[in-house]
Amino acid sequence: MRTPLSCSVALRHFGVWRAAVGVLALLSVASLLGWAIAGRAQWPPEAIAAAAVAGMAAIGLAVSLARVEPGTLRLESGRWSFAPSRAAAVEPQGGQVEVALDLGSFMLLSFRPWAGAGSLGARRWLPAQRRGHERDWHALRCAAFSPRRADAAAGVHASRAPE
Repeated sequence: MRTPLSCSVALRHFGVWRAAVGVLALLSVASLLGWAIAGRAQWPPEAIAAAAVAGMAAIGLAVSLARVEPGTLRLESGRWSFAPSRAAAVEPQGGQVEVALDLGSFMLLSFRPWAGAGSLGARRWLPAQRRGHERDWHALRCAAFSPRRADAAAGVHASRAPE
């Protein structure tokens, strides 16, 4: 039987994520602006106002997505946990990790903490990039794609001590 993987990565570098979010926000605002300018003669003022509101919403969404809380993502004995950096005295939250996007040097991870009685709570998106995490990158990728433990998949609380 294989030894379960262990991995601990302090996620603190988010430049790639913030750049991608910024570029997408600028592209969406530019396309809305181009649409509004090109059709200003044929569209009613309400449509132009709706485009302006959509542009502001895109900027607001980009600002909220660019804010990422640094922390430590850990896999021990087949159980995932995440501890935000600001809450150093708080015990890490156990949960489940899934890879939502894998671009080789960038991964978008979905961390869903155990809410209680084995059910999953609110999702937390964790962008991870190779730059700044070179030493731990291979271990994180191996851990993220490793097979799930049977008790973790069944929803056993992740903070339970291994037997």
